[in-house]
Amino acid sequence: MEKMEKHRRRHGPQPLTDDLKRGHCVSVRLHAAELAWLDEQRGPVRMGRGEYLRSAALGKLPPQPAPEINRGAWLELSRSAANLNQLAHHLNSAGAIESSAEAVQIAAELAKFRAALIGAGT
Repeated sequence: MEKMEKHRRRHGPQPLTDDLKRGHCVSVRLHAAELAWLDEQRGPVRMGRGEYLRSAALGKLPPQPAPEINRGAWLELSRSAANLNQLAHHLNSAGAIESSAEAVQIAAELAKFRAALIGAGT
């Protein structure tokens, strides 16, 4: 058997190029109040402290979760959006509306979605 000139990777992500590898370490010392502030700023984000500081320094922080006051509206709107997506999928796969009952049902769902959008904006 001939020797393969290149080793083929079978699993895992592709290795980073040398210019993308993080080889430099910068440490930061914080007192208790600063550490508490940092943890408060991170909130429920699932990133380590160092990763959060790097993202903040580079201006690449992940989006914060919706405030508690908006969560109810967000959940209601996401249900309506899911229904709209199902309607669009059905219309795209069927090609045409086959009965007036189906048209009435679609119009009713669209009316509910519109009402949810109007209600979410207030």
